[in-house]
Parts: sequence; structure tokens; C-alpha cells
Amino acid sequence: MRITEAEKNAKIRQAYENAVPDIRGVILADCKQGKGQVVLMEDTGKKKGVAKYIMAAAACLLLVFGGGLGLNVYHANYTVASTVSLEVNPSIQIMVNEKERVLDVKALNRDGEIVIGDMDFSGSDIDVVVNALIGSMLRNGYLNEIANSILISVDNADPAKGALLQEKLTKEVNEILASDGFLGAVLSQTLTESENLQKQADLYGITLGKAQLIEQVLNSTTGHTFDELAPLSINELNLLLTTTEAESEKVFASGSASDKAYIGGERALEIALAHGGIPKEEITTYKMDMDLEKGVMVYELEFQYGGYEYEYDVDAQTGEIIKNRKEIDDDVTKTPDENFVLQQNDAVTSTTDHNYYAPQHHEERYYGDYHHSDSDYGGEYYSGEYYGADSQNPSAAVTVEQAKEIALNHAGQTAKDAYFEKAELDYDDGRAIYELEFRVGTAEYEYEIDAATGDILEYDWDHH
Repeated sequence: MRITEAEKNAKIRQAYENAVPDIRGVILADCKQGKGQVVLMEDTGKKKGVAKYIMAAAACLLLVFGGGLGLNVYHANYTVASTVSLEVNPSIQIMVNEKERVLDVKALNRDGEIVIGDMDFSGSDIDVVVNALIGSMLRNGYLNEIANSILISVDNADPAKGALLQEKLTKEVNEILASDGFLGAVLSQTLTESENLQKQADLYGITLGKAQLIEQVLNSTTGHTFDELAPLSINELNLLLTTTEAESEKVFASGSASDKAYIGGERALEIALAHGGIPKEEITTYKMDMDLEKGVMVYELEFQYGGYEYEYDVDAQTGEIIKNRKEIDDDVTKTPDENFVLQQNDAVTSTTDHNYYAPQHHEERYYGDYHHSDSDYGGEYYSGEYYGADSQNPSAAVTVEQAKEIALNHAGQTAKDAYFEKAELDYDDGRAIYELEFRVGTAEYEYEIDAATGDILEYDWDHH
């Protein structure tokens, strides 16, 4: 039974009164009866005085120990020992005492107010309160199959006690979600004091728990800022965290974040392969992550095909290709055509028109279409005109206008809509290459085109 402050003070006052009885009335009555009489006094003052002092001391001890006991009881029952935060989009803060009984529950945003409603949790066990709040989140649609992630953060001056409460609540929430018929994803963490994180939380109007989660995402991924991640939901942050190879140091995760709000990784791959005209069964080293690109959740796809590396960013909701890139795979060594015959005395003949790229390049010479390294054959060649080590470059069979047309056709754009910022002929290890950069609306394109063959060597597309 809980003792109120008023009841506690009454008990202390009663104990004091019982220890030191009020005998003033008795003394005055005795004085009236003995008025005018001579009374022989025995020397008992010393004994009475000792008794009086003993009773007074006992009363003082009772006050001291009773007061100390009262303070301990008060501290155990009315002082906040842990602060627990539950976050989905609703953000709710729960203050509990040492006995894990709830002192107060606060909504940190409008959605939190909806979840709490008119429920009064004062004095309830933390398990009961968490159960009721999760149930309300489920009923109000804040936790569902599309957004199934919840963050539990525990702040306690004693890290060991905080970790135990964190573990207990994580188990409780997992059981609640599992019993409701769908698989939830629970992130849990014990908060670490950080002045910098608190400033970030105050700046963006978020809880310290979400600020610490964002810090963990930033530590696990690259190319993002706190400003970009602060508006994201817990489910979106969970997707970013769980699709990276790095492991979080402070956040413990159970279950998988839902991606049912998006097109899915398989559909994103189909879109990328269709764009590149690539058969799915022939790609190698496939990798897929979810990431954030200019505030948009995207599927990042990487794969290899035909001696090239491909990278695609596909909008996770619409399927639009936000960015793509193709470049030569340096790890793949291409072999010369079987009809190619290297003759003595630097002579080269061929019945085909295929290109050969040597794995190493040193002093360079060229004979038309075949490219060889001095380290392998005593010189480098392109079939046709011979170029020695001091020669500038082989002639460009493709004009700059033709290179532009090749790039525009590949990008699905027209010359009237494109603005070229760069169209230059450059040389990479003796190979003539057109470097093209152009804009169409808010999209930026970069291409490298072989000036001898018209092949697209690399391209990059960034859609703002």
C-alpha cells in the first residue's frame, strides 16, 4: 500500500507525541491540592531528570531514523530512476521509479497524444504501461505491416540497470507484436550522455533516443548528414541501418524492417536490367542496398556484366531511375579474338574488327583496332596506322557530333533539349576518348565514348 506524504508526516508526529507524553495538566492539579502545605521533597530529581532525557533522546532517534526511512521510501517511490522512450512516429516518454512503477507518461508530439488518449498510468507497472501503449499504436495504425519498426531507448544513471530494463522491455514488445499477427522490428538502446547529441536533438525537435540512432546510421553509412536523416521515420532509419555492412555499436536490432511501402529489390533490379538491356542470368557480383539520395529512399544496385560494372539508383517508391553509371571492370582481363595473329617484326593482321585491351600499359604504340602492351609484345598497336611511343594519339574515327548523338540516343534525349557543358577529346593510356557532359532539365549526364569505335566506355546519370 502506498503511503502519502501527509500520512507519513502524521505518523512521525504521532510517534513523537507517544514518546514524550504531555503531563502538564497532572502537575498543575497536584500544585493546587498542595497549596499552603509543606511538602517534604525527596531527592528524586536526578532519577526523573534521567528518565526525561532518555525519553527525549528516544524521540529524537525516532525522528532521525523515521525521517531517514521516510526519505528512502520517498526516493524509491517518487524519484525518477529511468526514462524510457518509445518512438515510431508517435514519440512517448515514460518516467519510472526504482521499483519500475510509472510516475508519469508524456506525449512528445501530436501522434503521441493520440496514442495516450485519456489513459492514466500513474503507479502502474512499466510492463502494463508498455503493453497498453503498444496496443494503442497498433489500433491507431502507427504500427503495421508497412511501418513495423519501433525504437526503445532507456536512460538510467546506472548503465547496468539501464541495460537490464532495455532487455526486459525489448522482450516484452517483441512478444506483444508477435501476438498481434505480424512481425515487428524492434530497435533498442541504452542512452549515453552526450552534450553534442542533446544539442542536435533540441535543434531538430527530436528525442535524444532518435538523435543517438541517427548517429549510429551516420557511423554505418557514408555521404549523409544529420540534417538529411532527422526527418526520416524510425522504419526508414532502420532500413538504412540494417542494409549496411557495418554493425551498430549501441543499437540492438531484432526482426526486419518492412519495405512493403516500396517496389522491392527484385523489381528495382528488373528495371535496371531492362534499362541496360542486360539478361538477368548473366550478371555477376550482384549487390543491393537501400539508401537515401537527395531525400528520396532508393535501391542502390551494383552488378557486373560483359566486362563492365553497372551502378543504378532506383527510386524505391516510383521505380524511376535516379542515377546510373557504367564503367569498364578493371578486374576483368579481356582476351584477344581467336583470329588475331601477332606476327614478327611488329606486324599485325586480323580478319575481325574486335578490340583487344591489354591488362597493363607501358610504352604505347598503336595499330588500328588492336591494343597491346610493350610488356607483353614489345609495343602497343592498333591495326592500321602505326604510332610510336612519342606519337600523340591515334586518329579519331568518330567525330564529336557523332559522339554527342551516341550519348543522347543512349540517354533517350534529343539535341534540342540538351545543353552540353563539355565535349572534349582526351586520351587515356593512348586511347582517344570523348568526354561529354550535358544537362536536360534537372538531369545531369556524363559520358566517355571511345573515339575510334563509338563504344560507350562509361556513363553517369544524376537526376535532381
